[in-house]
Amino acid sequence: MKGTAGALIAATLHAHRVTHIFGMADPVHVFHALDRGAIQPVTVRDEKHGAIMAHGYAKATGRPGVCAATTGPGATNLVTGLFEASKSSVPVIALVQETPGRLIGKHAASEVDQAAALAPVSKWIGRIVIPEKAAEVTRAAFRIATSGRPGPAVVLCPADVMGQVAEAEVYAEPGCERFPSFRSRASRESVAAAAALLAAARRPVIVAGGGCILSQAWDQVVELAEAYGIPVATTMTGRGAIADAHPLSVGVLGSSTGGRHGVGRIANRVLAEADLAFIIGSRTGQIVTSDWTLPRPGTRVIHLDVDPIETGRNVRTDVALIGDARDTLVDLLEHCREQKIRPEVDTTTAYLGSLKAERGRLIEPLSTSAAVPIQPERLLREISRVIDGRTLIAADASYITGWALSHVANVAQGCTFISPRGTGGLGWALPAAIGAKLADPTRTVICLTGDGGFGYVMNELETAARYRAKIVTVVFNNGTLAFQKHYEEKLFGTAIECELLDVDYSEVARALKCGGERVVDPGAISPALERGLASDRPYVVDVVIDARAKAPIVGLESPDDAPGH
Repeated sequence: MKGTAGALIAATLHAHRVTHIFGMADPVHVFHALDRGAIQPVTVRDEKHGAIMAHGYAKATGRPGVCAATTGPGATNLVTGLFEASKSSVPVIALVQETPGRLIGKHAASEVDQAAALAPVSKWIGRIVIPEKAAEVTRAAFRIATSGRPGPAVVLCPADVMGQVAEAEVYAEPGCERFPSFRSRASRESVAAAAALLAAARRPVIVAGGGCILSQAWDQVVELAEAYGIPVATTMTGRGAIADAHPLSVGVLGSSTGGRHGVGRIANRVLAEADLAFIIGSRTGQIVTSDWTLPRPGTRVIHLDVDPIETGRNVRTDVALIGDARDTLVDLLEHCREQKIRPEVDTTTAYLGSLKAERGRLIEPLSTSAAVPIQPERLLREISRVIDGRTLIAADASYITGWALSHVANVAQGCTFISPRGTGGLGWALPAAIGAKLADPTRTVICLTGDGGFGYVMNELETAARYRAKIVTVVFNNGTLAFQKHYEEKLFGTAIECELLDVDYSEVARALKCGGERVVDPGAISPALERGLASDRPYVVDVVIDARAKAPIVGLESPDDAPGH
């Protein structure tokens, strides 16, 4: 193909089945060369949000998301969005316009060392120094972002090169239009060793991490669990590896769900009692391991991960399986069948059911509460009633994650729940939900956010309205930065500058051409959600909740706390 460097990049995007680019219209030569019938540019209100939309798009489709930014402030705005993608191992391609080479070092407008600024949050950075390299560098970005442990790849596009004409071959490498593009398998020896540990276990538990979702290994996780009666706990990013309703599902592990009313009380207990933990696709970080207290010392560990850096990093590992989660589990299941391995598991579904029933009795007063202000557990119970097997929940960081992970009850198997648990930055859920909805307009997408997090990103409601991304956003409005407030009160007995004004965010939504309404009574929640789901526009349900309510986070929600306080 012969064309400008920008046109070669645009053609390479098309070859990789890209359907949307999120950002501002730079690199301008790329945008003007796009086939608008195939690739939709999505102009955002902040480049950070464009990177997050690309993240949501990637999770919803299994294909790398693409974002774009202009020189200088546009590039630096990408950092937070790419930071989450990096820590969550999600392939995002960032096209970044750069100062012309002849002007570098001359204080050109918006000049900054963009490679240095983006390096800490990128898996790889390439620069197009001559137009003949435009397709090649872009192709490399897709290959690197989607292979091994996925992550963000940046293509720096000098403005003077973008308009230069060259001839180059344009194509996509096989498989690189999706992720994982190349699937590796653990060695047969390590698979046999893992099977031997499984055979000897009496109280095994599967810990399904975000790698199970990235690898689309949920069918294999459930097959292994059902074959041997093994309970499955998930990490925050691993939610969806098993359906909530499955009798072997014990919920989400860790300190964010391990408080008095959290589902982590069950998952953490099952892992604490285990004699074998089979960890799949998890970094075994601080939150999921409850400050590295789980698994308990003496628990045998199998750790399956595509990245050998992670196995044994934080947890002593007896068998490391280095490979793709889905294909390695296929091999393990086949080996166990061939060798007629069948562990005698003592943990019964009846025992697990009793733990769930005990927790159900504990949270019942909250989830059915008619109190005003509304209890968040009641709100989440009503949300659980309107979701189906294809609903995607995008939950924001902080208290929203803890509440949603514990109290949204009907999450189905698959990529059905996303949250910013790589870094925990506020204001992630709304742009991620927009990206996911634009990726698949037929899918119901519900965004859960607090009023603090919503304040970071509510300008993107206009973007959602402009592109008809008909998501429903539920604002948990307690008029305060509750996590920060309760944390400070625990440490110092008081909190500083955590209160917010009483803002009706449904009025903000209507001003930005969306629909919306405020809810103050529990009985009005369900009708409001139904109206939002039926709306022909993006819709905000602003729900006034109890400012005293705490998420089930270990250290904040004490065992003797009154319900909801």
